[in-house]
Amino acid sequence: MNIKKIYAQTNILAILLFFSMANAQNNAQDDFKLARNLYRDAGDYATASKLFGEFILNYPNNPEVPQARLLLARSFRNNNRCERAENAYEVFFSKYPDHLETADARRERAACMSQRGLFIEAAKAYVDIQNRYSASDFAPESLLEAAKNYAEGHEAQKAITVLEDLLELYGGSYSAEEGRFQLAIQLINGKRTKEAQALLEQVIYANPSKKKFIPSALLVSGRIELVENDYETAIKKFADLHKRFPDTPQSDSAYYEIATYLYSKNLFAQAGDSFAIAEKEIKTASIQTRALLGLADSRRRSQRGVEALQHYERLLSKIQPGHREYLSARLGQATALGETGAFASAVSLFHAIIKVEEQTESIAALRELGALYQRRGNFTQALQWFQRYHDKVGDKDEATKLVMAELYAAVGDFEKAISIYREISSHEAKIRLAKTLELSKKPHDALREYVVFLDHFPSSPFAIEAQKRINFLRQFVVLDPQELNRSLQQSWVNELSGKSRQSVQYDVAHAFYKHHDFLNATHLFEHFAAVYPTSPRAPEAQFFLAESLTRLARQRAIENSKVESDSLHKIATQEFRVLANGASGNWSQKAQLRLIELHGGDNPDSLLLSQMEQGFRDFVKKYRSKDNPNFEHGLLLLADTQLTLGKSIKSKIDSAYTNYGELRQLFPTSSFHPQALFGIGQCLTMRGDVNAAVDTLYKFLQLFPKNPKAPSALFEIAQLLYSQNRREEVVDILQELRWGHPTFKNRHRAMEQLGDIHFDSQEYSAAAELYRTVSRLGTSSKKKWQVLQKLARSYHLLGDYPAAQKTYHNLLENATESVAIDSIIFDQAILLLKLGDGEKAINRFLEIGDRFPESPLGRQALARAGHISFSMNDYEKSLKIYGSIITNHGSNDSLVYGQYAIALFRTENVTAALRATKDFKKRFDGSWQSRFELEAANYYKKTNQYNKALKTYKKVEQANSPLASEAAYNAVMLLWNRNKMDPSEEGTAQAIESLNRFVKNYPNSKQISAVYLHIANYQYSLRNYLQAAGAYKQVIKAPRATSNLVEEAIWLLLKSYLGAHEYETAHQVANQILKDFPDHSHLPDVRLELGVILKEKGQYREAIRHFTSLLEQQFLTSNDASEARFYVGESYQNLGDYRKAIEAFYKVSYHGANGSSQWITSADFQRAKCHESLSEYPTAIAIYKRIIQREGGSTPQGEMANEQVRILSSRLDKLNLEEL
Repeated sequence: MNIKKIYAQTNILAILLFFSMANAQNNAQDDFKLARNLYRDAGDYATASKLFGEFILNYPNNPEVPQARLLLARSFRNNNRCERAENAYEVFFSKYPDHLETADARRERAACMSQRGLFIEAAKAYVDIQNRYSASDFAPESLLEAAKNYAEGHEAQKAITVLEDLLELYGGSYSAEEGRFQLAIQLINGKRTKEAQALLEQVIYANPSKKKFIPSALLVSGRIELVENDYETAIKKFADLHKRFPDTPQSDSAYYEIATYLYSKNLFAQAGDSFAIAEKEIKTASIQTRALLGLADSRRRSQRGVEALQHYERLLSKIQPGHREYLSARLGQATALGETGAFASAVSLFHAIIKVEEQTESIAALRELGALYQRRGNFTQALQWFQRYHDKVGDKDEATKLVMAELYAAVGDFEKAISIYREISSHEAKIRLAKTLELSKKPHDALREYVVFLDHFPSSPFAIEAQKRINFLRQFVVLDPQELNRSLQQSWVNELSGKSRQSVQYDVAHAFYKHHDFLNATHLFEHFAAVYPTSPRAPEAQFFLAESLTRLARQRAIENSKVESDSLHKIATQEFRVLANGASGNWSQKAQLRLIELHGGDNPDSLLLSQMEQGFRDFVKKYRSKDNPNFEHGLLLLADTQLTLGKSIKSKIDSAYTNYGELRQLFPTSSFHPQALFGIGQCLTMRGDVNAAVDTLYKFLQLFPKNPKAPSALFEIAQLLYSQNRREEVVDILQELRWGHPTFKNRHRAMEQLGDIHFDSQEYSAAAELYRTVSRLGTSSKKKWQVLQKLARSYHLLGDYPAAQKTYHNLLENATESVAIDSIIFDQAILLLKLGDGEKAINRFLEIGDRFPESPLGRQALARAGHISFSMNDYEKSLKIYGSIITNHGSNDSLVYGQYAIALFRTENVTAALRATKDFKKRFDGSWQSRFELEAANYYKKTNQYNKALKTYKKVEQANSPLASEAAYNAVMLLWNRNKMDPSEEGTAQAIESLNRFVKNYPNSKQISAVYLHIANYQYSLRNYLQAAGAYKQVIKAPRATSNLVEEAIWLLLKSYLGAHEYETAHQVANQILKDFPDHSHLPDVRLELGVILKEKGQYREAIRHFTSLLEQQFLTSNDASEARFYVGESYQNLGDYRKAIEAFYKVSYHGANGSSQWITSADFQRAKCHESLSEYPTAIAIYKRIIQREGGSTPQGEMANEQVRILSSRLDKLNLEEL
């Protein structure tokens, strides 16, 4: 009994335990489903994460725990709690390393790290994922993400390494395309632009079917060209971008980039034109707004203020306050108002902008308002606004500080101006500092600053001015007034100490002379000579009087006081003459030498030089004595004069050489030794004894390295070595002259020659820099134009076409003398052609012939004008130009005669054309014969002489010329098009046979893809879909097929497989288009066809998902959307889910107001069929009746609907009878 009781109790406990476990199991499932539904359906990630956590704690052994842990991590991530998510992911893949979603978990964890800004950690995680799953589909993408994170974490080299690994390991993957692009970006950031360009070229051209990154690659590649000033290449790349991807943001950016580049080059007129084009072409609203602002700013900067104001008004009417461009537009508008004279309006608007605190534009308005007051001459008010601006920006705007210093100097506050100039390091600030020191009566400080300026800025355009001021200050200004005062005071002390008044007065006069106060020196020497005429020092005083007058005359000449200068010069000459004709002595001899020098003037001609030579010769003869220093000086002056004469009278070179040698022999310790040795070197140079001259001049430099003539000796050596083609040595010397001797008078010649050497070595950037510097220096007008032309050519060959164009324009605008203007226009015309402006290029070439009929460039310019006209298909103009050359100039240029004949063919002047071809053959040879015959055939085709055209095409083809394939293709197209106009069975067969023959004979022709396309289209029209598909594939594989042909062919290939019901193959082609042709013009159709393919393959649920996705993303037009909804209904219908099918079919008419009625009617038919399948006959009958009402009872659709109404009505009657 007890045993039975125990047994019964045990069973009861077991049963209770069983039900308890079952209940717990059910609770676990309910808890998991609740958490999952909140995660998946409701998107309540916070609650879901709480419930998943509780589920894991409550049911640690439940089989759903792994999924719960993963969804817990994802809940944290979706709720932006990435740090918690990372820990949860790590727990998941640590506990379940073999779980199917472990790889996804690792990727999601890496993405979390990246989202939190832990870029380096994320990058390492992605690299680890690639190492673990190197054969997976996501391995390439993992490397790509690793590289992006390294880049974000500023580890550029690691990013580059990872991207290189991606290309090496997965070069054919989809991620590789983006990888190439991203690697190019990283290389650009590292200044490795050549390598970057090579990668971008691969993205652009290696696989044209993969288009996703091509627009960005073209844009970035063009930007690189602009940075490197290769304007022409940039234009070509942007043109390619506009052509291939016209409606993309990248295309819009390219228009804006070109205009911005021109603006940055200060080419405001051209920038304005480019901004105008950009505004018209750009579709992206934000970029279009910036382009309009650029247009307004460019017009303002190019002095077209009224037009600029119109553009600013237009822009401001489109945007509201708060827009990113609003304040910039207002600032430009205010500036333009000020520049066009609307002062009050400008000031009012500036004040309104300034009130908008701490904006870039409001700060800039302070500066512009200062500039406005400066232009009106209100310097005090200008300084107040500039100071407010400076208080905001600090010292970073040196240009404004320069203006402020200039204004302080203008109002007389020199100390403040000097203080500001000292704070600025630019060459412009330093030259102004020196000038201001001069104005403030500090000549010694000014001289020091001028010398420092030349030392630091030897290539500055102000270098010549600085050198002139140095010379002036050193020659004509008292640099040390304190020392002069000390000398004067000492003289008065000496008088008080017993020195004679006569001696003191001489000392005072000489002190003024020594310190370059020549005006006071003149008065005092004149007084001394008058008061003490019999003094032993009277001749000396008279000599210094004459010298003071001479120096004073030169000073007045520099100060542009010519009348006073001439008067002083005459008085000085008279004083020298009186002294020279007086009692013979040391000072009389010195006066004689000075008279001979003054007789020659600054630039003596050969006659004056001969007179000077005779004077010095007589002097040397008269006073020849080793003990006479004046004889020594006279001998040097004689040799120098003979050396100068030697340029026109060769025999004088030997005389100079002899006299220099005699001076060195007679006076071995003479102070004139350096000049004599240098003169000997020059004599040897003029004799052509190069090696001896070089040795002598090097000896001069070795003995007298600090001599003022040392730079001239270096320059002479450079010319001698250049004549021996010793370029490297020449470059070293010229560089030394450039940087080490800023005051050398021929420094500009040295720099120009250095530029020529770089130009000849095709180092155009270095050449341009030198020519640009030389053009700013004080050279003669004619020399400046020559240098500017060299500069323009350097820019041209460097590819900086805007700079070249600007330089040519300045040359022609400012040329005042005939400085090879014809060659400048010729160069400019070539540049215009490079820039794509053929019409302007033609006009410039023709201008040469009109303005310079005797120019040797005339015939060449005419020929080029003819060639350009021909290439632009303007055959009438080319005929006129070529005819002028042949008639008026004659020509041995076969291209002129040949294209003249072709132009006659193309203008249908066939009689003259045939005559011209015969004339060509007589003058030259038969090399153009096939070309002429091809042109004749094209003429016959154009004039409907088909048989004659075919016969001539065949003749060209049989001649085996390079034009054979072109002739064969033209013949094929003639047969094809003729048959299209007048179709016949025989004509079709002949055309098809010609197409096939072309494919066989010319498989490598550039026209082969077009021929295959015609074959394919023909087979498609016959519904021979598989034959058509084979031909379309040949188009796609053709190596020279254009991207447009490939796109057309792959679309028709898809249609062919669909037509042949080859849905599996069609599916592959559709996927290929979606992957490789993301910008395909038929992309919406491809997406739609992909859904049809899935439906036809019986994959109805996949088809439904696909069509639904297309509809949700609004990829489809109204009609295509109706078609997609219809196919959704059809798919449900095929699945037997009639209720959902009815709903889908109903949506066709509900949403299809703008779609084709065909789909609405077809959907209604199928909806009625579904109701029939559900035995809902009255509803079906009602739908059929609506079809009849809409389509009409006599239409095919109406008749079918009537028949269904009849059948269903009969069926309903039968069912009603059965019920009765």
